[in-house]
Amino acid sequence: MKTFYVTTPIYYSNGIPHIGHAYASFIADVIAKHRRNLGYEVKFSTGVDENSQKVVEKAAEAKMEIMEYCDSMAAKHQAVWDGLGITYTDFVRTTTPEHKTFVQGVLQKSFDNGDIYLGEYEGLYCVGCEAFKKPSDLTEDGLCPDHKKKPDVIKEQNYFFRLSKYEARLKKLFAENPDFIFPRSRGNEVVAFIEEGLEDFSISREGSTFGIPLPFDKNHVTYVWYDALFNYVSACQNGDERFWPADVHVVGKDIIRFHAIFWPAMLLSAGYALPKNIVTTGYFTIDGQKISKSLGNAIDPVEFCGQYPKELLLLYLLTSFPIGQDGDFSVEQAVNAFNAKLANNLGNLLNRFLVLSLKEGGKIDGETDAELAAKETAFVETFQKAMASYDLRSALESAFEFADALNKFVDTKKPWDKEAVGVVDTLHTVGEGLRAIAVCLMPFFPEKMSEMLDRMGLVSQRERLLAGKYDEVISEKTAFEVKEKGEPLFQRIA
Repeated sequence: MKTFYVTTPIYYSNGIPHIGHAYASFIADVIAKHRRNLGYEVKFSTGVDENSQKVVEKAAEAKMEIMEYCDSMAAKHQAVWDGLGITYTDFVRTTTPEHKTFVQGVLQKSFDNGDIYLGEYEGLYCVGCEAFKKPSDLTEDGLCPDHKKKPDVIKEQNYFFRLSKYEARLKKLFAENPDFIFPRSRGNEVVAFIEEGLEDFSISREGSTFGIPLPFDKNHVTYVWYDALFNYVSACQNGDERFWPADVHVVGKDIIRFHAIFWPAMLLSAGYALPKNIVTTGYFTIDGQKISKSLGNAIDPVEFCGQYPKELLLLYLLTSFPIGQDGDFSVEQAVNAFNAKLANNLGNLLNRFLVLSLKEGGKIDGETDAELAAKETAFVETFQKAMASYDLRSALESAFEFADALNKFVDTKKPWDKEAVGVVDTLHTVGEGLRAIAVCLMPFFPEKMSEMLDRMGLVSQRERLLAGKYDEVISEKTAFEVKEKGEPLFQRIA
C-alpha cells in the first residue's frame, strides 16, 4: 500500500490550542483524510513541545511538578483535537524516553560529523519564541513583535550547529525544488534570507535542569531545535520507518525559517532524507493583533464549535484567505460564508434535488446533460489538482462554483413546472453533480458528506470511499433512490 506522512507543528504545551493552532491542524487533517480516501496508508503526527523554559515557568506558576504539569497539558491538547475530530495517528511528547534517546543519537551523529562545536554566545533570547533574536527582528522599542516583551540578554557558553556549512546545499535545494514550500511566495522569502548569508546557531543551554542532555556534554541540554524538529523523525520508529521522509509539514509562518533552513541542514548533517513539501500558514489576527494566549485574545476552537457548527469554523479558516496569507478573524464573516456557501448554495441544491426526486417516486435513473457532465469532469480535475498541491482553498471554491452551475441548471430547466420536459434526466444530472461534490468534499466535511450520500441512496459508495476506493467511486455512474427529505443538511444561521 502507498504511504503518506503529514505533520502539524508540535505546539507549545504551556497553553491550550487556539483557533490559530486549529487552522494548521485542520489543514493537516483534511490532507490526511483526502489521502486515505485515495487509498494511502496515512501517518499523521501532532503533539506538544514540552522541553522549554516556558513550561518550567508555567509549572512553577501553577505550583506543580514539571512532569505533572506536562501530563496535564498534554491531556488537554489531545482533548481539543479529539473534540474537533482531528484524525491524528501519533501524538508526540518530547519528554518521552524514546524521543530523548532518539534525539541524543542524532546529536551524536552531527557532533561526530564536526557540525556541532562549543562557542560563546552573547545575545537576545525571547522565551516566548524559544529563539535568539537579532536587533533587526525587534520593534523600535526593542520588543519581540509577537510577544510584546523585551528578550533576555544572555551571555553563556553554548554549543552551535554549523548552519553556514550547508548554505550552498540549501541554495541548490531551493533552486532545484521551487515548490518545496507552499505557497511559493513564502519560499521566495526563505531564499532571500539564505542569500543574505547563514550564521551558525545555538542548540544548547548550559546549567538548565530541564531538557535533553547532550550526549557529549552532560552540563548542556538541548531543547531547540534538535529536540523539537526531530519529533517528526522520532515518530517514525519501531516499524514506521517506511513513512520517512515526510510528505508534507504544515507549519506557521513564524517558524518557516527553522523548518525550511535549519531543518534540512540538520537532516543532511545526520544523514536523513529531506521532507518533500512544507505548507506555510499565515496568521489569523483579531483586531489586527496576532492571536496569542499571552495577549489575552485567544479563541478556544472547541468552545467556538459548541456555539457554531464545526463546518462553519473549518470553512471560514480554509476559505477566508489563501494559505500563507494573513487575515483578520470575524464571526460575522464566518457566519456569512457558511450561509452563502453551505446553507444557501450546496444545502439548498441538495434540498431541491431530494424534494423533486420524491415527487418522481424517489428513484432517479436517467441521462446526464452533456454540458453539465463536461463541467463535472472539469470540476473533479480542478479539485484533484488543487488538492495535490495542497491548495485547499482553491479546491473548496471549485466545488462551490460547480454547485452554482448546478443551481443555475435547475433554474433553467424548472423541473417543478408542469410543462417541464425531461424531468428525470434533469434530476439525474443534478444528482450526479451532487454525488461528485460529496465524494470530493468528504475530507473537509466527512459527517455531512456521508449524510448527503446516504440521503441520495448511495450508502455503498460512501462506504467504499471511506475504505480508500476514491478512483473507483468517482468514476462510477449510478441511479439514485431517495426515501425522505430530512432536515436541512446545513441549517442557515440567523
